[in-house]
Amino acid sequence: MKKERKENDWSMEASKQISVYKTKSALLELNNCMRQASKQVPWHIHAQGRQDEGGYSLIRAVMVDYSDSKNSISVYANLSPDIVKYLYEQIKQNKEDFSYFQQKIFHEEGAPPDNGIVTCFSIGRHKYDTEGRERRMPWVAEIQNGKGRIAHNKNGGQFCEKGSYRKEKSVSVSLRDEDIFVLFTRADAVIRAFEQDSLFRKRNAKNFQKLYQMLEALILGN
Repeated sequence: MKKERKENDWSMEASKQISVYKTKSALLELNNCMRQASKQVPWHIHAQGRQDEGGYSLIRAVMVDYSDSKNSISVYANLSPDIVKYLYEQIKQNKEDFSYFQQKIFHEEGAPPDNGIVTCFSIGRHKYDTEGRERRMPWVAEIQNGKGRIAHNKNGGQFCEKGSYRKEKSVSVSLRDEDIFVLFTRADAVIRAFEQDSLFRKRNAKNFQKLYQMLEALILGN
């Protein structure tokens, strides 16, 4: 009789990976971490962190530098689905120069209230180098993770206090136009499929509810 394997069979785990770009030393992948909006605000489509939503709807960008096989570096940044769609539209326009930067700060569990984890995501296209030569790989994406102090604005939002950010690790990759297009076109397709499915589910749920009420009325003779 064969003994049961105690190890987890990771091949049976459903992957959240949407798309991935790999080089000999690093990778950039986009992962599906989207959640539906609360029943209280169904037309928001994407969860915005309400208590009954279980968190935010997002696309997680992960980068890994494995140039050193013994000490790989992994970093991440969370992007809203709307920002991913915005970046995809910029990519399709094939602009000579484009840049986008995002910085977010979160409270670290068990740390003092003003201490936070900082994630920075940047992506840009520069057609020519400093000497005027056309780049073969004009796109550069970078993610940084570090620490900083949390500050609050008048509206209750939070941001990293100026001058407090301390970078701990970062990974960057260069990409061709076709590489970045494939990476984001798949993400855009997944987001739009999620949004349509979410809307159809809500519409069908309302239709079934109305049908049930009609059948109930007929059965009861009302």
